[in-house]
Amino acid sequence: MDAIVNENWNLKNALMDWKSIASMYASLTLLRGAVRELVPPEVYQLAISSYSYFFTKVQPKVFRIHIQQKENEYDENTIFKAVECYLSTKCYASSSSELLRLSQIRDEENHTYAMVPNQVVEDIFNGVTFSWTLLQNEETQEYKNAKGYYLEVSFESKHKEVLNSAYLHHIIKEAELFKFRNRGKKLYTNRYGGGSWSQVCVFSHPSTFHTIALAPCLKKEIQDDLKKFVSRSEFYNRVGKAWKRGYLLYGPPGTGKTSLIAAIANYLEFDIYDMELTSVSRNEDLRELLINTSSKSIIVVEDIDCSIHIENRKKKNKPRRNNGGNSVSLSGVLNFVDGLWSPCAGEMLMIFTTNHKERLDPALLRSGRMDKHILLSYCNMESFKVLAKNYLKIEEHELMKEVEELLSLVEITPADVAECLMSYDEDPDMGMRNVVEELKKRLHIKMNNNKEKEKKKSRSNIKDKQKAKKKKEQRKKKREELEDSDESDEPESSDESDYSDEFDPSNSSDDSDNSDESTDPDDSDGYETAELAESDDESDELLFSDETMMAINMLMI
Repeated sequence: MDAIVNENWNLKNALMDWKSIASMYASLTLLRGAVRELVPPEVYQLAISSYSYFFTKVQPKVFRIHIQQKENEYDENTIFKAVECYLSTKCYASSSSELLRLSQIRDEENHTYAMVPNQVVEDIFNGVTFSWTLLQNEETQEYKNAKGYYLEVSFESKHKEVLNSAYLHHIIKEAELFKFRNRGKKLYTNRYGGGSWSQVCVFSHPSTFHTIALAPCLKKEIQDDLKKFVSRSEFYNRVGKAWKRGYLLYGPPGTGKTSLIAAIANYLEFDIYDMELTSVSRNEDLRELLINTSSKSIIVVEDIDCSIHIENRKKKNKPRRNNGGNSVSLSGVLNFVDGLWSPCAGEMLMIFTTNHKERLDPALLRSGRMDKHILLSYCNMESFKVLAKNYLKIEEHELMKEVEELLSLVEITPADVAECLMSYDEDPDMGMRNVVEELKKRLHIKMNNNKEKEKKKSRSNIKDKQKAKKKKEQRKKKREELEDSDESDEPESSDESDYSDEFDPSNSSDDSDNSDESTDPDDSDGYETAELAESDDESDELLFSDETMMAINMLMI
């Protein structure tokens, strides 16, 4: 009953409210007609103007700028292209339209979104809202002599200085960064001769800092150095140095030098210029190649010690290698790396690789040419864990401890370890056992080599002892002959002097040294007797080093 009463009461209130609104509206209409009839037209117009002026002052004033796609039939507006590229990163999230344009250009890594006509995109910069609209000249009937599209940006007029001084600069910088990241990295080579580059393909090497087999501390050191380099443009200008940096990667073959170069290129998103020094015939071609490189790039010279004659000048009596008609000199290479023309490209890395660092001339190794030297050595436990994670998808295994002990005794490159793991990505246990077997095989070979060396060394020592013993017997026999000789007419002092000269320790050592130099260790078998052979066997047992004994224990396990 109460509910029915309340419902009737609410309905009655609603009807009363509508009656009140209708009555008020009728009153306002009557009042408006009375005002128009009674108030003079001049006063009425003045009131309307004052009302409009007041609200115009209260409302913010909007300022608009149009940016044409083309200023004439041939010249494109670079600001339009920059804004279009910049807004492509904003339109997907901030567009008020339900329609977007999607595209991907050849050699670009990612797809992009673009605005459609009459679409509005709002962008906030330093607290100021800028509204962008893409318009078409034919549709708006504006700029009849221009063709294509134009962009309209609207904002409060009091922020004109923000747009002119900071916002446009921000748009251009962000657009360049977006184009750089979205472009496909390119690989160039000069193998076809001359001073020009030829594009080989889009660089798509999969190597990254997550996949290369390096110690984590070395990875972090290289990444920090690269970050520091690309962010110090103002520093290089301030100190008066060219914005470039040289790296030398050295170490045995198969330790990942090429993979590290690819990882650096992917990390920085830089193009690669793979230089074949044997294809460069003159120093002038080197300078021309340098001029034709672009910024944000890496010049790679692999196996520089094998390319042309640039060996260490301090080494004497070394035959000069024939360069096959190549006239590039060490001076030309030095000027290429750190000469007056080296700053031409800007923001550039130069990476050299070699298996024998000691062969390179010190002038090429100094700071300013090869600023950072990175040793890529044999596989250790940290790099092995990276390989096991990449190939076998494991981080821990029961054989890890045995692998660590074997790696401390055997030298093996990451490339050889990767070959052992390559075929067992679906069977980690078998992959680990395969690595252990390969390491034990290498350890066995190393033990045999060490044993042969020890045998040769012991034979040489025995031979030296026999020679010394034989010399001693000859001296003793000669001394006895001198003592028994009664027919000698020489003074006694003379005999003593001969005797002292004969047994002078320095003379004895000289004879021993000469006998050592003139004797070939491999000929020692002709001097051995049964007694020497027995002593040889005993020496073989006694001369084992601690490392050899540890290796024997590992093989027994």
